Amino acid sequence: MPSLKSYIQNTLSVHLTLWVVAIATLLFVAVMWIMLWFARQAVEGEAKEKARAALGTATLVIDNELTKVKTAVRNMQWMIEQRLDDPDAMMGLSRQMLETNPSIDGCNIAFCPDYYPQKGRNFMVFSHREKNRIVGNDNYADTNYDEQSWFANVVRTDSAQWADPMEVSQYVDHSIISYTVPLHGDGIVGVLSVDLSLDSLSNTIQANRPFPSAYCSMLDQNGSFIIHRNAAMLAPGSLKEQISKSQSDNGQQLAEAMMRGESGSMVMRFFDMDFYVFYCPFKDTGWSLNIVCPERDIFASYHQLWKLAIEITLVGILALILFCLVLIRWQLNPLLKLSSSTKKLAKGNFDHLLEKTNRADEIGNMQRVFREMQQSLSDHLAKIARQRSSLEEQGEALHVAYEHTKEAENAKRTFMHSATDKLTPPVAVISDVVGRIHQEHDHLSHDEIVKMTNTMSAQSKTVTVLLDRMIKVATESESITPSA
Repeated sequence: MPSLKSYIQNTLSVHLTLWVVAIATLLFVAVMWIMLWFARQAVEGEAKEKARAALGTATLVIDNELTKVKTAVRNMQWMIEQRLDDPDAMMGLSRQMLETNPSIDGCNIAFCPDYYPQKGRNFMVFSHREKNRIVGNDNYADTNYDEQSWFANVVRTDSAQWADPMEVSQYVDHSIISYTVPLHGDGIVGVLSVDLSLDSLSNTIQANRPFPSAYCSMLDQNGSFIIHRNAAMLAPGSLKEQISKSQSDNGQQLAEAMMRGESGSMVMRFFDMDFYVFYCPFKDTGWSLNIVCPERDIFASYHQLWKLAIEITLVGILALILFCLVLIRWQLNPLLKLSSSTKKLAKGNFDHLLEKTNRADEIGNMQRVFREMQQSLSDHLAKIARQRSSLEEQGEALHVAYEHTKEAENAKRTFMHSATDKLTPPVAVISDVVGRIHQEHDHLSHDEIVKMTNTMSAQSKTVTVLLDRMIKVATESESITPSA
């Protein structure tokens, strides 16, 4: 049984099929690689545009929430400043702030020390949401809030500020960020602070994430997270801790770019996975908004396209192999018949002619020429056979004539031997008589000479008869040979 290699090398259809499939596969792979490369570029570009759009949407969402807070704070600031002479109204105003603004979790109205002597050195009211109700508290006389940064910074700068995020406290069970504004009377008399739930804000912007596993976060100008899906990351210095876990060398570069308020994107590696980080500045606050997207989510469609391309390539190659085998074998079928005919021709079978064909291509021309050659050989061999038969008949006739000639020659030879034997005595007698006459003619009598002459004459007649017979036999032999 021939091996696969031998079968491939000795089968033209398989040989041609493999060459065609090899060339087609190279071209197909090259085209697919180019297509997938451009597809990857397109997917990456689309992901960047999608992330930028998501950043823009998140910016609008956050800005909308913060604008509502600022508007509500300005309104309440005016109302408080109009009623500075009534400290007992402050708790009601604090509760009113929460009642009219569902997005605000707490409202804090704090006054400078000794502003209301009747209320003690420090006077502050605070309202916050607790489950489904609003709880108020004004028992902060012993609290040195005037030394805390959220109060002291506003009094010192006389400007509105966003305070650093605070984690879980005794009043709220979630992370908050505070917006603080100064209260003016005869100068700065206090600070109004409202608390906004970071969880609520984070959930709002997470709803606009561009990919299933992506998440949004926000940094302040000091590199601390303001918004993050993990509340533990809101602690100061958490960004450095996050960067220290990175397997990339550009973590510090990314952090500095975001704190400088730049826009762009970088690829970071965490836990053996690549992440695309898209970032942009948030308004004029000095904050930076970013979206972190796992690479597998960004290129999910590309990876599906890659798998589909491999499947299509394999199926296409198999289909091409089958198609080429069937088509090439069908196209080369006349050559197979031609090969079979040549083998029969080599074995001496000249009677089996190749089938007629209507093909007008090179194979058809070859079939017609080979058929004409077969026909010509067949006619020539038939002619040779006829000539051979004629020659055999002539040979048999020549053989018969040769036998007859041989028999005549044998008879002639026998006769010649017999005639020669018969000629010897008369010739010897004549020779003796002639010799005697030559030697003794002076002494011979007339009668003896006559007697000897008669003897010679009688012997001469005998020789003449024998010679006539020999001449006759020779003449008859010569006449028989040409006729044969």
